[in-house]
Amino acid sequence: MKRQNPRRRQTRGMAMLAALACLLLVSVLAAGLFLQTRDAGTLNSVTTAQTVAALNAEMGLQEAIRRVRAAQINTLAFTGTCTAAEVEANTCTSLFTVGPVIGPNDNPLQGGGLLYQFVVYRPTPAPEDLELLARPNRYVVRSTGFFGQNVNAVGLVTSIVEAEVEIGNATSVPCVGGYDCVGG
Repeated sequence: MKRQNPRRRQTRGMAMLAALACLLLVSVLAAGLFLQTRDAGTLNSVTTAQTVAALNAEMGLQEAIRRVRAAQINTLAFTGTCTAAEVEANTCTSLFTVGPVIGPNDNPLQGGGLLYQFVVYRPTPAPEDLELLARPNRYVVRSTGFFGQNVNAVGLVTSIVEAEVEIGNATSVPCVGGYDCVGG
């Protein structure tokens, strides 16, 4: 029977420990790289969804402003005013609503799915806001942009943009052909 040299056994043990340490280091580095890549992909998807929703909200806002300026929304029919809270709670009765507008296909990255919806209303002025009281032709447009296929989608992302718009004179057409003219 042959006896092994204890030094040789100790050298093989150290070599095995070194190999295991190297494998552990490579495994930790690979796992870290995998997690970093996965997180970057997730962040990219979330950023894309938020960007598309914000762009759709802006598209809805511009469409609402275009309709108000082209007199496609009868602003004279707004008999009352609303606060932002009333619009949010769906208790305002004097507003104009469009949407949700749906794109030509199901892919939100290709201009499809839900695009936007908007409401137009006259804001309720505070009693101390003399400027707003003197301007009855000021309107608020609130547009909600979407990234998703429908309102019940699990990953639906929304973005809201709101702007105040003042259009010419509320009761007559003071100018013709101008950007700020009612019906111009």
